[in-house]
Amino acid sequence: MADTRKLSLVRELHDVTNSRTLVLFASSLVVPLAAFMLYPFLIIYFTHVLKLSAAEAGLLLSVRFLSSGILGFVGGLAADRIGLGRTYVMAGLLTGLTVLAMSAETHVWPLVGLLVVLGVSASTVNAAARGLANTQVDSAHGGTVQNLIHWLNNVGMAAALPLSAFALSGGYSRIPFDVTAVAYMGIALLMASTFWEKHAAGGATAGPAKQAAGPWTILRQDPAFGWLLTSFLLVVAAEMQFESGVPLDLSYHFPHGAQLYGALGALDMVVVFVLQLGVSHWLARIKSPWPGYIGMLAVGGLVLGGIWQTVPGWTIAIILLGIGDVFAFGQIFALMGMLPRPGQQGQYFSMFTMVQGLATFIAYAASGAVYQVLHPVWLFGLTIPVAVLATLSFRNAKTLFQRRSESASEDAG
Repeated sequence: MADTRKLSLVRELHDVTNSRTLVLFASSLVVPLAAFMLYPFLIIYFTHVLKLSAAEAGLLLSVRFLSSGILGFVGGLAADRIGLGRTYVMAGLLTGLTVLAMSAETHVWPLVGLLVVLGVSASTVNAAARGLANTQVDSAHGGTVQNLIHWLNNVGMAAALPLSAFALSGGYSRIPFDVTAVAYMGIALLMASTFWEKHAAGGATAGPAKQAAGPWTILRQDPAFGWLLTSFLLVVAAEMQFESGVPLDLSYHFPHGAQLYGALGALDMVVVFVLQLGVSHWLARIKSPWPGYIGMLAVGGLVLGGIWQTVPGWTIAIILLGIGDVFAFGQIFALMGMLPRPGQQGQYFSMFTMVQGLATFIAYAASGAVYQVLHPVWLFGLTIPVAVLATLSFRNAKTLFQRRSESASEDAG
């Protein structure tokens, strides 16, 4: 097994690229590109096109994340029984059909049911793609491929927002529904042509495990994974304040808060795009874990915006948040590239996406109420202990994984 610490970033990206991973990389760009032409604009569509109340729109927005957070394990169980490739294809087709049904529905409760289905099916697509990626490369390259998928996801999401807003009348027409549905189903068919078979090429199993363990069994058997999920939940909860608490705060403190939020969002994306792959590669090359731990603490930088309610203050806060995201997600995804046990990729990544959905739901549901009670300094100040706890949780996960790996090496010897 090659020591990836000695490889350049370009060489490492070359080593994880083949005809099958190219299909996965394409799906990791196209699916979020299409999905984010629709998802961020649903609140506008619900209130201005369907004429729903703010309360009804809020309910609908939260359902998708809550569904993913509670029921996401269903996709993992399916993946470990019928295979990751087949699970991706079925979930992708189901997601496309669900989006089409949503475009034709005008009543609240049927939409709630459709969003429950969408929460499970869309998160299953994401989990299956990441699980498949792990089966296509050597374990030493798992972190690289997971970080590349994360980077492609962000590129797709960033490109989708202006494209939908300016070209597709996002929020005011049904065109984004059609584009999203066609993209999901088209990618599902492409994936079927590549990954439908029971076993992937090269002996890496993409089909079902012989015995599929349940979520609680996995958590009991792999405490490192439990700590990693804890770290991921905390990082996502802190990072999601940028999409929930920050725009609310800017709207109260600045005459053009929405425009400032858009500019800060672009800045955050630039930081992530420029640094993500390079930083994750650098962290994998160095021997000391402390630069990575210190970088994760930058997630708590939002507190500067709460204290220093000026454009420079929020600019520095968002730069720190972006740096913290790069360090945190880079390390978390790198460990997820190595941590899942053989035959359980579906369960591991479905639980991973469940945590993401649950943290997003909590952030959206709580931010408005908490903002009314706490001063912005205290609200965004909470990101500091959250960042500390996330870093400590990740350190525990990494330590336990190293012990597990050493024990396995000794047993093999």
